[in-house]
Amino acid sequence: MQLVQDPLVDNLKGLEVFRVTGPDDKMIRAAFIASSAEKPRGSVILAPGRTEYIEKYAETITDLLARGFHVLTVDHRGQGWSDRLGSTHFAGHLDSFTKAAEHLARAVEAVSDRLTGRRVLLSHSMGGAICLEALLVDAIPNVVGAAFSAPMWGILGPPGMKLLAKSLVVAGKAKDVAPSLPTMWQPEAFEANQVTHDLKRFARNNALMLAEPALQIGGPTNGWLDEAFKALASFTPARLSRLNMPILVVSAEGETIVDNSSHVRICGQLPNAQLRIIPGARHELLNETDAIRDQFWSLFDSWVGPLLAE
Repeated sequence: MQLVQDPLVDNLKGLEVFRVTGPDDKMIRAAFIASSAEKPRGSVILAPGRTEYIEKYAETITDLLARGFHVLTVDHRGQGWSDRLGSTHFAGHLDSFTKAAEHLARAVEAVSDRLTGRRVLLSHSMGGAICLEALLVDAIPNVVGAAFSAPMWGILGPPGMKLLAKSLVVAGKAKDVAPSLPTMWQPEAFEANQVTHDLKRFARNNALMLAEPALQIGGPTNGWLDEAFKALASFTPARLSRLNMPILVVSAEGETIVDNSSHVRICGQLPNAQLRIIPGARHELLNETDAIRDQFWSLFDSWVGPLLAE
């Protein structure tokens, strides 16, 4: 299975890439790498955000390996090198967040015997919506805790976005990119970006996408938006109150993509959740400056240590 090569990816010796068939014969790309530690601490299931893919998370995987974890990650349903679902290859379409959670669960099942020790979920942005749904339906067994980086539990956008998306889905345009959003990916100037203060990491991600155009993805479709709003509306107090595992939510103070108020609301409805905010950070906490990433990993380490010691 193909990988885009760069120094961070090349350093992941033993990374195994494979494909998993989902609920409707669609395929997703997944990757597993075993810890080389004499006594691995457990396993992390890593769920990226919208537009993201395995190679982008090479640095995060390296950080987790250094902490003694086995790591499984995926290209979510409809993006990366997984089967695309939109009207064009580059349309950012997702037909169901429930199906995406099922697809993630099937990737876990494919390497279940190698995900030894206690299992922890670590997700970013859209991956946070997929993982929360997976937890609420108990799709992934033996998970002892979940950490969320800037989870997409609310979406910032213009008034009427939700109603417009639904009306366009009804009109048969579910697989088309939503109005006013880019149909194709193009590299953005660093000065205009809303996700990171780190020029080097920003440039690396642009380079990966330019090296492999098949990974590129444009704006979300009308159907993606409609399904996202349905998924977010399903995170009700009644469902959340039954999720009693330890949960860490880390918000970016300088957030402009997801709605941080949703983190406050949902954490208040989860029985065992803690919310932390990183000052000055933008949306992609795991792709930010060293100082901001260090703060995230410090929070993660303090939270996960007791879970593994129990």
